[in-house]
Amino acid sequence: MNNLKSPESEKTSGLPSLIIRDANIWTKNDTTRGSILIEHGRIQKIARNITERADEEILANGLLVLPGLVDAHVHLRDMNLSYKEDFTTGTAAAAAGGFTSVIDMPNSLPPTDSAERLRERARRASGKILVNVGFHAAAVKDQDAANEMKSAGAFSMKLYLPNPIAPLDIDDDRVVVQVLDAAKQASLLLTVHAEDATKLPRTGEIKTFAELVRLRRGNAETSAVRRILRLQRRIGCRVHFCHVSLPSSLSAISNLSSSRLSSEVTPHHTLLSENHVMTLGWKAWMVPPLRSPKDTRKLFHAMKMGIPTIMATDHAPHTVKEKARLPRKSSPGIPGLETALSLMLTMVNNGKLSLGRLVSLLSNNPAKVFDLRSKGRLESGADGDLVLVDLKKRGTIDPEKFFSKAHYSPFEGWKTQGAVHTTIVNGLVVYRDGEIVAKPGGGKVLKSGRHE
Repeated sequence: MNNLKSPESEKTSGLPSLIIRDANIWTKNDTTRGSILIEHGRIQKIARNITERADEEILANGLLVLPGLVDAHVHLRDMNLSYKEDFTTGTAAAAAGGFTSVIDMPNSLPPTDSAERLRERARRASGKILVNVGFHAAAVKDQDAANEMKSAGAFSMKLYLPNPIAPLDIDDDRVVVQVLDAAKQASLLLTVHAEDATKLPRTGEIKTFAELVRLRRGNAETSAVRRILRLQRRIGCRVHFCHVSLPSSLSAISNLSSSRLSSEVTPHHTLLSENHVMTLGWKAWMVPPLRSPKDTRKLFHAMKMGIPTIMATDHAPHTVKEKARLPRKSSPGIPGLETALSLMLTMVNNGKLSLGRLVSLLSNNPAKVFDLRSKGRLESGADGDLVLVDLKKRGTIDPEKFFSKAHYSPFEGWKTQGAVHTTIVNGLVVYRDGEIVAKPGGGKVLKSGRHE
């Protein structure tokens, strides 16, 4: 037996122990009353009664304990974009929303388009993060570059079809095949923003956001999804479709019944429609854009029935100044880390979504898709990443209270039932009852393929 400790285990071995007592604990299919013991950053025991003592104890008084949420699609900004968001504010927002691990997208500045840049971004994040953070890298066609990104810890290569992050002639199928093959040879997942650039509006005056949304039609997504599926069948690499906005796209992906394909939906695409753009304007502008009310209802139903693999927030913060411009110049994207769970818990409380499906979407399945083997579950040996939820607490979404630097939301004023009470990362309480209670640096930099 190998008794050598990894550097990460040495780092966590000095962590205080923690017991959560008298909680409703989510199991695989239901909840059970009991307590949880966490030592050295990992769950050591889950039992009805725990007689041991710990450095810190939390009396849950019947709060619901879920495995820490995993968001595979966030834009933490920082570096040259730190005025929009930085690693500390972004991970504070994550903790407030119940997310204990997030994976950062590569369209940063500078972009994460090489192994060297990925390592530099990880170095910048270390010491500043409150939750665990991993990194995606930009898609490339060079196999050596892809292998280097894998070695540096990239969780995927991101192929942004409307405008690739690394220079690629994306209109050429042969180039896309090279990208798919490079991902396969490096054993990297390929994450895809599926919109066909040739079908997006390019010219002409657009006076309203509603008009902009109507012009960015769904056929751009449909075309791109079909194209990637066709080419993926030739190569056989793993492909994950980000922020799918059309039920027809979900059907096309799921109908292939392949373990090498996965899909993602967002809270905004399942709860909002293009009608909200008419009243909210820039606050509801994102890409892919919001769809028709009919598509939104069908997408939510598909989510309820288990068709999409995961839910992600696509947390994409901008300044209000960057958003409140003319439609053509407005930056697309909204903050989502602090609203996702409360919105979905409201759906659970209203009987529109099962708690089991919520846990699968936001915790179990993201951990499986992105190979975070010790996360996304509550059992002995798993990482001590948990969120305590008050299912009864009512609230109103108020962007002015966000920890994120982006103080706007299309969900502003929405009434919710169900809220995060406490977020625990690696056995340490990071967020409790509205406050960040830990210092930056407690989160780990995650690397794909490494499982302590």
